[in-house]
Amino acid sequence: MRESLETRLPRFSLNRRVTVLVMLVTVIVLGTVATIGIPLELIPSGMDHPSLGVVVPWRDAPAQETLEKVVRPMEEELSTVAGISDMFSNARTGQGWVWLNFKYGTDLDVAYREVRDRVERARSRLPEDIDRIFIRKNDVAGIPIYFLGLAIDPAVTDVYNLVQDEIVLPLSRIDGVASVEPQGLLEKEILIELDRDKTAAAGLDIYTLAQALGTDNFTLSSGNVRQGGSKLLLRSIARYDSIEQLENRPVSPTARLGDVATVRYDMPEQKFRVRAMSRPAVALAVLKEGDANTLEVAARVNEVVEQLRANPRLELVELAELFDQGDIIRESLGTLLASGRIGGLIALLVLFFFLRRFRMTLIVTLSIPLSIIIALTVMFFADESLNILTLLALMISVGLLVDNSVVVAENIFRLHRDGLEPRDACVRGAGEIALAIVMATLTTIAVFLPVSLVEGQGQFFLLRLSIPISVALLGSLLVALIFVPLSVFLTLPTHRQEEAAPHPVFNWLKKAYDGTFGWLNDVYTRILAFFMHRRLDLGMILVALFALSAVPFQKVKIVDTQDEDRGGFSVQVELPNNTTLEEAERYFLAGEAVIEEHAEELDLEGWFLFHRATFGEFQGWFRSPRTNKVSPREATRRIMEALPEKGGVRLFTGEDDATDDKKDKALHAFVLEGEDARELERVARDLEEIFLAVDGVLGVKKTEDQSPSELALVLDRERAQTQGIDPTVVSAVVGYALRGQALRRYSYQGKQIPVTVRFREQDRDSLDELSDFQVPAAHESTVPLSALTEPRYLAAAAQISRTNKKTGRNITLELEEGREEETRERLLAAAARIDLPEGIAFGRGDAAPQLGEDVLNMLFAAAISIVFIYLLMGFLFESFILPLSILCTIPLASLGVYWAHLVAGLDIDFLGVVGLILLVGVVVNNGIVLIDYVNRLREEGLSREDAVAKAAERRFRPIMMTALTTIGGMIPLTLGGASSIGLSYKSFGLTLIGGLTSATLLTLLVVPIFYTLFDDAREIMVGLLSRVRRRGAAVAGRPATTP
Repeated sequence: MRESLETRLPRFSLNRRVTVLVMLVTVIVLGTVATIGIPLELIPSGMDHPSLGVVVPWRDAPAQETLEKVVRPMEEELSTVAGISDMFSNARTGQGWVWLNFKYGTDLDVAYREVRDRVERARSRLPEDIDRIFIRKNDVAGIPIYFLGLAIDPAVTDVYNLVQDEIVLPLSRIDGVASVEPQGLLEKEILIELDRDKTAAAGLDIYTLAQALGTDNFTLSSGNVRQGGSKLLLRSIARYDSIEQLENRPVSPTARLGDVATVRYDMPEQKFRVRAMSRPAVALAVLKEGDANTLEVAARVNEVVEQLRANPRLELVELAELFDQGDIIRESLGTLLASGRIGGLIALLVLFFFLRRFRMTLIVTLSIPLSIIIALTVMFFADESLNILTLLALMISVGLLVDNSVVVAENIFRLHRDGLEPRDACVRGAGEIALAIVMATLTTIAVFLPVSLVEGQGQFFLLRLSIPISVALLGSLLVALIFVPLSVFLTLPTHRQEEAAPHPVFNWLKKAYDGTFGWLNDVYTRILAFFMHRRLDLGMILVALFALSAVPFQKVKIVDTQDEDRGGFSVQVELPNNTTLEEAERYFLAGEAVIEEHAEELDLEGWFLFHRATFGEFQGWFRSPRTNKVSPREATRRIMEALPEKGGVRLFTGEDDATDDKKDKALHAFVLEGEDARELERVARDLEEIFLAVDGVLGVKKTEDQSPSELALVLDRERAQTQGIDPTVVSAVVGYALRGQALRRYSYQGKQIPVTVRFREQDRDSLDELSDFQVPAAHESTVPLSALTEPRYLAAAAQISRTNKKTGRNITLELEEGREEETRERLLAAAARIDLPEGIAFGRGDAAPQLGEDVLNMLFAAAISIVFIYLLMGFLFESFILPLSILCTIPLASLGVYWAHLVAGLDIDFLGVVGLILLVGVVVNNGIVLIDYVNRLREEGLSREDAVAKAAERRFRPIMMTALTTIGGMIPLTLGGASSIGLSYKSFGLTLIGGLTSATLLTLLVVPIFYTLFDDAREIMVGLLSRVRRRGAAVAGRPATTP
């Protein structure tokens, strides 16, 4: 029977008290173990899009050459890796990279092995002087847990070996550290600098000489030989034992290497600068192993750093902590925990105000830690960590976990007040409400069922939130049906005369309650009775409310991200192509002075910069805790405005890969995609003329420096063929002469020292010297480079970007302010009429602004959640029509969501959409409990109107209690700032607070009224079907007539 099923758990708890006590102790013990042992992380693994990057440094190579010889071969090999969703690549002076985005769910460890295999395959197709290739994994393990800045005294002669031996090596040995990556640390090398005149006089050229030197300095296994009956390993050794031996190496019948070159052990040419806190520096990034505990590894790193500071060999090195993820984890999780404690205290005070019984308040409140302990236990054994998402889920649960216990305890006390004995009151009180709270809990959990239908980051967020919330809610359900009945039974007085007179404090609270919520309850019952006979009037009021809400619906947008606080700022700088390293250094030193000047004003704890000749970045981080309210966006704006002005300099923010210009409403961008960069440039210039003719377009914004920056040597192929010269040899000669050629490393005292051959700087710094370079020709002769090539100055792009193996070219248009939208429509129409050449097409620009795919997926999940909730309520009420009266609360909740965001001046961000999904399952709970009680009263014989009035009056207090505890739990989270990584909870909190407020206030009126409307509709439908069936039966039973 239904009643026996509903009362089985309460009866079990009262009949098996020792068993229940053992269960309670078991939960506490397991929860304690789980709480101590669960790992702490800042970001859960997989939060970012699964991706891998391959970075290939190629010293001094121009962007176009890097594209042809590095990026394209890499693209061809890497495109065969399984699971790729998008491929992005970039070629710039000195470096090429390819970034692979994978489909969600891809195992990055497997993908990493595939990428490494493809990189090894591609090596044979890359230039010989490319030494190292880096593979970057974009996951939590790829984020450094610690940054260490080293300020080194100029008196230190061998910086590289000192840092490697005394700092990098000890840090690498720490348990849990995967690698230590130096930034700004240059290794001394053996430089073979050729004298052009002496080389030519000896009848040599750099190409032939580099090829010959490249075959030296080796040790090879040559097999086995037998001697005296023993089998010995034979090695062929051609290594140099000293620099002097290398200088004495014959390079021609009449010359040694020392005769035509200077051989020295020295620092290479520095192509970039690194500074920290306004001093030259080296930065060390410490990365942890994937399964290591971040806090523990960071603590070990700090211990080793303290030991390094006491190392006498490092007395000329100052070690400064630039970043410690352990501190950020403690701060971020500590902020959430503090918000949770405050939220729990608010919930406790709300409960005490409503219940005015210490024991009952304590019983209901204890459901929070018990349920959270159950959730932590399941998370621990499921190998989940405690991070910003799972802790947020537990924070959300704080306000929801008391709902079931409140309803059960309230019902038990009501029945006991009405005269039932304690045991009967506990069994019946829990049993009456059991099915309703089970269904209410399942409706909240049901919002997470569509997680398998959502892709991308939405699935990740829902999954990480669903486990703690679902387990905690199920735990609260068990607590409400097992522990609460027994606890209340043990605290209820056996006889009514045993009840002591209430304390004066309780009398004061009762008066305060009667004067507020008691009065509201009376007003509410009268208003409900009024609208029971004027249901159409209530409908008109709702229409008016939605009409008034057109303002927030229009002004509040759904966005991917919120402009919120972060732990630091970043400003990237792109300089003109013809900028020298010295000129760039002067600019960045001036910028550093600006940051130092504003450090106190912006609450900066430290700053860091690195730069090359044409690109660099300023980074800064704020003090913790913050002492002022300057947001990172505002700090970034002030610094960008204060940076020195220089023609051709472009500033970027570190928040995304696009310039701030793209976010300017008065700009519009098209993207052309194709294969040939030069053809794209020609087409782009033609399109610019077309777009300039569109009404509302003011001009074309130049995003690239067009100054001549590249000297191209155009080869005359006929002359080269006549001389018997391969064009690749010409290219190699120029590359060897300007960039140098890396040879086999020199082994000295167990260290492998790089060796590079190149011309002296004075022999390669002008076009005249370049023209005299000798190229090896047929019959052991040489030909000057000027006889084979013609120099031309070209405006070359500082970098070439590609998407899915197609080169892109941006066309950014300046629009007339105030007419942006209509101008964009004209531009889109003009673009649609353009017939582009074959192989060129418009790519994805900002021509059609849309919501992010993740946000759309989340909204789809919310729609599916509503369907699941409807089906669950259909099961509860045995009706397809009555659940519609409760579903009406969902659009009512949206009113509060949008008004709350409008008042706060915020848009609904990604976490706000997550809150919307959760809200769908929460707001229907009160309606379920209310309508279930109405149906129960009708089954007991009350009329529909009396049942509605009585249920509304009796459920007002528990509905207000559960709503206020949930809202109270969200207040600290909403008022708090963002986490250290810029994740703001304001939109999330506003969604739940605003939605619950409007849904609760309107549910009390709308659900009962709509219940009667849909009940009338059901009766009308049943009556119509009955008449149809009777008429059909009458027709079937009528005797046939003969015409």
